[in-house]
Amino acid sequence: MIRNWLSAIKQSSVDDKLAAVFFLFTAISVSFFMYSGEVTRNFFYIITYIAIIYFLYITFRKEKKIHFYIFAWAVFILGVSKLLWVALTTNEQYPLIAYHYQISGKRLILAAFVLYAIEHNVKKWKISTLTMRTGVTIMTLLFIIIAVTHIAVYLKTGDRIKINSDASTSGAYTFTIFSLLVMYSLKYYALKHYRLPCLIIMTMTFGVLAATETRSAIMLFTLFSAVSILYDFAKSSHTSKIIYGFAIGSLILAAVISGHPYYNRVVERIDNLQHEVNSYSQGDRNTSVGARFSMWRAGIEVFKQHPLGQSADSRNALATQYIDQHEGGNPEAIRNLSFHLHNDILDSLSLQGIFGGIIMVMFFAVLLLYPFKLVPKGYEFLLLSVPVIFFSQGDTQFYNRESPYFIVLVFGYLLMLRMCDRSSSVKQ
Repeated sequence: MIRNWLSAIKQSSVDDKLAAVFFLFTAISVSFFMYSGEVTRNFFYIITYIAIIYFLYITFRKEKKIHFYIFAWAVFILGVSKLLWVALTTNEQYPLIAYHYQISGKRLILAAFVLYAIEHNVKKWKISTLTMRTGVTIMTLLFIIIAVTHIAVYLKTGDRIKINSDASTSGAYTFTIFSLLVMYSLKYYALKHYRLPCLIIMTMTFGVLAATETRSAIMLFTLFSAVSILYDFAKSSHTSKIIYGFAIGSLILAAVISGHPYYNRVVERIDNLQHEVNSYSQGDRNTSVGARFSMWRAGIEVFKQHPLGQSADSRNALATQYIDQHEGGNPEAIRNLSFHLHNDILDSLSLQGIFGGIIMVMFFAVLLLYPFKLVPKGYEFLLLSVPVIFFSQGDTQFYNRESPYFIVLVFGYLLMLRMCDRSSSVKQ
């Protein structure tokens, strides 16, 4: 396989070589995101340096003009807005917040160059089936390694797992997107007989998400899984339906028999969701959901006082004062103020003001709507945009140093899959 791939690379054009490098490096960076941060960052920075050189070459020597590619520019503006906030504020008491904004802003700007190169060549680059399958194979192998190792740790220790992240929730969010990406790649580009592998990946994903005990990720992935199974089942032939139904039934039975270590804790956390909402209205605010409600209300209040933005020191002092006075001094909410407000839009509004909030909303709108303008029937981009926007309403995806460039790379990966001939790639 490697010999054939190297031979094909030698015979390909410069554009095809560049496309192969972008695709494989992006696939590797995405694949290792939850396994090795060092590998992910190294491949990310290498591809960004190549993209910057490419941008300079086509802009100042070849074409002598800068194109307006809306998603690349939306990412660039989002990154610049974060760096501008860091430059214009002083954050002595909460330097970690400024540090995260600085690193995430820098990486978003670098990732924008990668997207610029990809969008510039949407109709020009061609990715060979062998190159595509190499990338998908790497992703699938890394998924299996990550899933098996973390399920084993959970079964051994019983502790809520973190997937190469500071928090269980952050790992669950990125793993959800990664799983959807792997299944989509196998179904539409890599395997003719994709159903059983995808069902196995789906089952393993449920195991990992249950081990993170992240309710929002479990519920969203359940929704995606149910819709995809029903859609695929309806389109399959009669024989395939029998085999498919038997496989689904067997996996459900196996999950029921072997999944008892998960049941109590997962069901308890999901049941507690309604209880925590009711508790908040009754004055018991020191819960996961209650802390979010307290922080959101505080974020709206401090934004009203400083609509053009403020430092993290000022934001947190005002938010703490509000929570003490109006939210019963919610300790869980005050503890989380050291990091963020568990909502990307409110976090941006409370720190960067109205302009930062508008930029964040604009980015979400572009992420959700623009792919359908960029490529015909870009439904696969919903596998990224829906989870990102959904998770960003109850947590933050763009405060973290790592998540922002992962999201951008996944978008680029989905775009480059369009450069492969799907009809020939699934033939066995």
